[in-house]
Amino acid sequence: MTSPTALAGPRHACVIGAGIVGAATAHALAERGWRVTLVDAHAQPGRGESLGNGAQLSYSYVEPLATPDALKNLPKWLLLPDSPLRWRPQPRFSHARWLSEFVAACQWPTVRRTSEQLLSLAEESRRTLHRWLAALPGSAEATRHTQTGKLVIYRKPEALAGVQRQIEWQRAWGCAQAIVGADEVRRLEPALAATGGGPIAFGVWTATEEVIDAARLAVLLAQASGATLRLGRPVQRLVRDAAGRVVAAELAGGERIEADAIVMAAGPATVQLLKPLGARPPIEPIKGYSVSLPIVDDAAAPRVSITDNGRKLVHARLGDRLRVAGFAELIGMSRVLPPARIEALCQSVRETFPGACSFDDPQPWTGLRPATPSGRPQVGATRWPGLWVNAGHGALGLTLSCGSASLLADLMEGREPAVDPTAFRVTG
Repeated sequence: MTSPTALAGPRHACVIGAGIVGAATAHALAERGWRVTLVDAHAQPGRGESLGNGAQLSYSYVEPLATPDALKNLPKWLLLPDSPLRWRPQPRFSHARWLSEFVAACQWPTVRRTSEQLLSLAEESRRTLHRWLAALPGSAEATRHTQTGKLVIYRKPEALAGVQRQIEWQRAWGCAQAIVGADEVRRLEPALAATGGGPIAFGVWTATEEVIDAARLAVLLAQASGATLRLGRPVQRLVRDAAGRVVAAELAGGERIEADAIVMAAGPATVQLLKPLGARPPIEPIKGYSVSLPIVDDAAAPRVSITDNGRKLVHARLGDRLRVAGFAELIGMSRVLPPARIEALCQSVRETFPGACSFDDPQPWTGLRPATPSGRPQVGATRWPGLWVNAGHGALGLTLSCGSASLLADLMEGREPAVDPTAFRVTG
């Protein structure tokens, strides 16, 4: 079925945002014959929210942040000084609306429905990424892409029943996962033999999960797309014609890029750029942190991806560095790097993988993950002709980027997409 908003190619698209979502969108459109201009405020692709993300391609771990368990634990998390979650009230109606919709989404029927939709998009993302990488010689080495498998470790035995239910439910959606005991956890990842932070009760092993450097992947896809790059050039405003169609993006310095389609894939900046049009997409920035540490003892560092469920931290090996990432702060657009957060990440590595890394050059990072209350990204046409959106992926931006890019490109071409587009329609 052809969408009434679809555009017949070949046409010109201006994609705003050269992070992993924008670069993937540029590549998906170029693959379908579009001429693409890729715009970003940074001097290179992947230098914003994609630069230091957790690096895990977690296709089987897409449960949204909004769950009944999260709502139940929220008061405790907000009171703990070292809590993985922080919230600072913002004096904006959009913020209050986001919180209200988040609370409404914290119901198991909603969580299950959202998880099904995200699992479908994640599988499309896996297929698309693998196809792209196979067509680009040397891409695995360039992006540090490996199928390491993923271990989620649990330190509290009482979590087992709930985890068993989740795994059984996800099996119907093609997720091949296994619960393993503490001894098997250490066999799968010997570096966990000396772990601190409390004993390991059990783990969940998913052999098919992967890691990749999001920033390097963004560079690769931007280059492979053949897009005209306008980097280091922030967008000042979107331009409409007399009929109300969005026809151009105006950059700092006055340059105007006219295109048949303008695609907003600018992460949290998407909200600011759409605001003058009267748009209010339900997207809030959720701040996260990471450090990338040099590995000095190969045997003491993990080979598989590790998620510490209790601490809400992820660990991924990228070549000769270990990246540990975590925390979720709903505090506005602040990019300040508090030393306490970085030290908490470093301390986790000291305890979980003692002796594995040097802490002389930790390469700290913070990013603002654009999140919707439900956890579903917004992908598709807006109510303004000529304007499309691919944003709101939250912590799953890397995992879902190639799938959402493929979905958007299909919609822009009027093709029948592989996933249900109504689950990700643009609102606000």
